Amino acid sequence: MKKTSLLLILAFVLLISACSSAPSGGDSAGASKDLVVALGSEPVTLDPQDTSDGISNNANELLFDKLVTLDKNNTIVPQLAKEWTTSPDGKKITFKLREGAKFQDGTPVNAEAVKFTFDRVINKDNKLNRYSLYAEFIDKVNVDSEYQVSFDLKFPFGPALITFAHTNGGIHSPKNVKEKGKDVGKSPVGAGPYKLKEWVPGNKVVFEANPDYWGDKPKMKTITFKTVAENSARSIMLETGEADIIVPVVTSDVDRLKTNDKIKINVEPSSRNLYMSINTTRAPFDNVKARQAINYAVDKETIVKKIMSGQAKVAEAAIGDMVWGYSSVGAYPYDPEKAKQLLAEAGVAPGTTLKLWTPDGRYLMDRQIAEFIQGNLQAVGFKVEYRKWEFGAFQEATRDPKAEFNLALNSWGTSTNDADWGLRPILMTKGASNYSKLSNPDLDALIDKGMKTANPDERKKVYGDALKLIKDQAPWIFLLDYKQTSGYKSNLDNVYNWNNERLILRDVVKK
Repeated sequence: MKKTSLLLILAFVLLISACSSAPSGGDSAGASKDLVVALGSEPVTLDPQDTSDGISNNANELLFDKLVTLDKNNTIVPQLAKEWTTSPDGKKITFKLREGAKFQDGTPVNAEAVKFTFDRVINKDNKLNRYSLYAEFIDKVNVDSEYQVSFDLKFPFGPALITFAHTNGGIHSPKNVKEKGKDVGKSPVGAGPYKLKEWVPGNKVVFEANPDYWGDKPKMKTITFKTVAENSARSIMLETGEADIIVPVVTSDVDRLKTNDKIKINVEPSSRNLYMSINTTRAPFDNVKARQAINYAVDKETIVKKIMSGQAKVAEAAIGDMVWGYSSVGAYPYDPEKAKQLLAEAGVAPGTTLKLWTPDGRYLMDRQIAEFIQGNLQAVGFKVEYRKWEFGAFQEATRDPKAEFNLALNSWGTSTNDADWGLRPILMTKGASNYSKLSNPDLDALIDKGMKTANPDERKKVYGDALKLIKDQAPWIFLLDYKQTSGYKSNLDNVYNWNNERLILRDVVKK
């Protein structure tokens, strides 16, 4: 009995000793290797080529590697490709791949996988959201050898490399796509440093470290995206330690959070704008004068000063000033009387009912801005039926060709930082994200010319003409250009955003 008692005591002491020792991995400070990120909405899909929203892209940057990527300074650098060359005529780009990289299912990353990924997205029959991003300029993908792939281009395309660096260029495991089919967006397999562990819709998405990652090993054991639509709730989570990072930070909380020495606030330039899509196929906004009228009806300056607390600027064009090809064409001034005059000229009767839709929590202060616009429009004589949506359902509803909204609050981050992608998807007749349903042949011709023109000075002139025409056609209520604001615990290093609003978490370290 004495011997048994001694053994039990010894076991207990050893247990206490083990529990009190530092965690494995050399983390002497005992910091958790789990990172919690509170976001305004959840990912829509984890299929890079079918992704059109920022939250999904933030997730896909963890799961997928691309041929090339961006560094902290937004400079193009190698990723799965170790080097590349462009032919003298600009119509062929050849990538040499690094050897030894594997997907999270153990299959090799090779030229066949790259070809499979891009053949899939440029196949119109697959109906992927990012078809136009790549199909417009890629003619053919060639497997030159096991680790060399080349792209024949339809024309010299200036933004080609930055487009391959886009998150939508993430390379899939062909084996997984063939097995999962249309469900691949819920069961992704890439070659990135993290892999999907769990997805609880409406609550959280959990990523875990990929121990076989070819590059620098992941710094975190897990990264969890928590869905927290309520702005103030995200701030509280950061203050209490329930979240390590929050995006976005509600404007009214920024000054308070800045006084907390355990929190850091980043306010950085962004290529994202906010606008109200006007459904140009439905009365009364099939009349351009009615569209121009409601631009005069909305007080953008007050939105920026009061609702955004100065963390934005009034939009002066359909793209922001950080996007290559930008030129200011001027904002519509706030002039309710001018709005009423144009509405009368367009034959819009006082009391006309409008349906206004908005996501709630996806974009910073989206619901509050939509409610303010509702008041502005009521002040010039409209009756406004207001509806807020969960973001995934909102996207699906606004894409419906038979959608019955008149106005829908949207935002676009020009993720290539080039006017081509700032305009082509959202304002060309065939654009996949053309929620205003604008169809203007003159504008289509300008955007197409800008894409296919090699000379930078000529391209800038083309885009200047396009921006002037867009203002005149008024397919949107032009609102504001965002600044990107994130908050994070001061014990974190290497938290940063690219200008295109990607939140990059691969290199985050907890001290």
